[in-house]
Formats: sequence, C-alpha cells, structure tokens
Amino acid sequence: MFEALAEKIVRRLRDRQIISKENEELYKYGFNIGLTILINLLSSVLVGVFFGMIFESMIFLMGYIPLRSYAGGYHARTSLRCYFISIFIMILILAFFSYVSLVSLYKMLLFIGVTVCIILSPVEDENKPLDDDEIRIYRKRSYIVLTIEVCVWILLSFVQQSVGKIVPLIIFTEALMLVLGKLKK
Repeated sequence: MFEALAEKIVRRLRDRQIISKENEELYKYGFNIGLTILINLLSSVLVGVFFGMIFESMIFLMGYIPLRSYAGGYHARTSLRCYFISIFIMILILAFFSYVSLVSLYKMLLFIGVTVCIILSPVEDENKPLDDDEIRIYRKRSYIVLTIEVCVWILLSFVQQSVGKIVPLIIFTEALMLVLGKLKK
C-alpha cells in the first residue's frame, strides 16, 4: 500500500549512508508494513472517535491482533483491500456493540467463537503456508491467547461491561475469519 513512500524513505537513508544497498529490500518491506499498520491503527482510532468508543476500539485491537496473528484465517489479496475490510470490520463491531445489549447473545457468540477457534486454528494462507512444526506452534499459541482472553472476559465482565461485550466480539470475529479462510482454500 505504501511501496512508493517506503522506497523514497529507503532511498534517502541509503543516500545518507544510514543503510547499506544490500539491506534496501528488507527496509522497503519493513517500512511498507510499518506504515500500513500505522494507518490501520490510526484509522481504527478515528472510527472509535466517530462512535465515541475509543476505549472499545483499542480493546478490540489489543485482543484481535494477537489472536489473529496466531490463529490466521482469511487474508485479502491486496493491502488496500485488507485496509478497507479491517475498517469495515471495526465499524461493524462498534455498531453492533452500540446497538445490541443482550448479554445472552454475547455469551452465545463467545461460545461459538471459542469452539470454532479451537477446531480450526491455525488456518494458513496461500501467502504464508505453514509447515507441521509451525502449525503445532501456532495452534498452541492461539490456544494460549484464546485462554487468556476468555479469562480476561470472566474476570472483567462483571466489573467492566465494555470488556464483557468486546471480548466475545473479538473471538467471534476471528472465528469468522477462520471459516472464511478455510472456504477460500
């Protein structure tokens, strides 16, 4: 998404002899990914500001990113498409959070999400195939993240109602990404 800007930054760093020519591609990749992540985070914060739910949008990202990193699932073909899908998901999550308050529905979403994540994770992508060892490691790590998130939900849902609603949405959203990733294959 930011290839041209990343290339410009790397060119300036190389011209100032801060990086070597051999490492240019690595730096281009790193800056491109870094800028993409930064824009995604800033956009998510702006969506949170728009909904008046900055705390909830940050909690969603703090829970979703680690689970998604290890469990995998659907990946868009381009970073621009990924960006728009991510923003759309954040808007849907915050809108759902705003308008749906039925506690039993959140518990049902949590149960479905946990079940799907346990059964399917990790779901690899064609751009990042996993070998048997990686599958085992990613599965274990996704289970650890899932366990931590469910424990946080149990501990904090009585104290902080926002967390009691956001954690099930995090896990259910990742479950949907896993199903979509399996269907894409």
